[in-house]
Amino acid sequence: MRIEPSERVRGLVAWARRHRRLLIVLVLLSLFFSVLGYFTNPVSLPGMCKIYG
Repeated sequence: MRIEPSERVRGLVAWARRHRRLLIVLVLLSLFFSVLGYFTNPVSLPGMCKIYG
């Protein structure tokens, strides 16, 4: 059984409409932490290279 691309798009749009508040909250949280990281001083810890490669 194959799903047409247009049906997938409609399903994705319907899912996004149902979860609109969640998506807005996630975008706002992402923006908040991005702005917070932009204006704070970078910190390097001794074990950071082991954690982040």
